[in-house]
Amino acid sequence: MLAEQAAAITELRSDVVALAAEVRDLRRRLGRNSGNSSMAPSADDLPGRAAPEPKPKRERGGRKPGGQPGAPGSHLAWSDDPDDTVPHFPAGACACGADLAGAADLGVAASHQQVGIPLSAARVTQHDLHEVACGCGRVHRAAAPAGTGAAGTVTYGLNLQAWCVYLMAAHAIPVHRCAELIESLTGARPSAGFVHGMIRRAAAAVAAANKLAGLRPSPITRAGAG
Repeated sequence: MLAEQAAAITELRSDVVALAAEVRDLRRRLGRNSGNSSMAPSADDLPGRAAPEPKPKRERGGRKPGGQPGAPGSHLAWSDDPDDTVPHFPAGACACGADLAGAADLGVAASHQQVGIPLSAARVTQHDLHEVACGCGRVHRAAAPAGTGAAGTVTYGLNLQAWCVYLMAAHAIPVHRCAELIESLTGARPSAGFVHGMIRRAAAAVAAANKLAGLRPSPITRAGAG
């Protein structure tokens, strides 16, 4: 009987230790909230959950948030060599009734610079190859520009091809998404097959240079070449 009692006491002690550990874990979990953990604020309303401590209110002072009056502002760097200059002149009539179009120009009084991106709308350029007849009777035709393909066909220019390769190789943009971006930005509608083929063509174009430089093709280039 004593042996059975000792065994029961040992088992009960083990259960008490396990229950105490479980209680500590539950208390720790209930004590977590959005203020002391990464939990979402919506979990603070769960039953038994301790509400986060209120944040201390910001004391009012004489300093207002944001930029302070008189502080030096931050601006874009002024360009000494702008890409384009557009003159602007006053329009309308003077208070005396004279038209300002005939007023004397006193020069530039103020200048503003604006950094922008020109619209990259796709443009169709037709290359007409003329023929000329020499005095000897021989006929000569002008050479077609590089990348124009066979006569009577339409091809995409080098800049559009470079966009496709850049978006896929440099930014890992999927083929279909790349085609959609080209259409959204330029209005051109290259097919997914054409866009995917540009990887293979680009890999072939730089293969010799990469070999001389000892460079290995990137995974996306190897995938496109395959």
